[in-house]
Amino acid sequence: MKLFPDFDTKKRFMKTGLPIILGIAWSPIIWMVVIATLGKGVFLLTGSWVIAQVITIVIVVFVVFLLLRAFSRIGSKFYGEG
Repeated sequence: MKLFPDFDTKKRFMKTGLPIILGIAWSPIIWMVVIATLGKGVFLLTGSWVIAQVITIVIVVFVVFLLLRAFSRIGSKFYGEG
């Protein structure tokens, strides 16, 4: 059984579903990098790990958003839309 019955279905999935899966997969990795580099400094400034985690999560969401936009632009060139 094929996952995608035709090329158009595959193309629609690649444009909508794949970036979401990519963002979910890379979020923990980006979170670990951000918390390792900025976590202690943010904790020293705020005095609370909860606030440090919230700030880290906001940074991670922003970085993932920027990466997905960049990958979408690169991907659109492969499909001839860019």
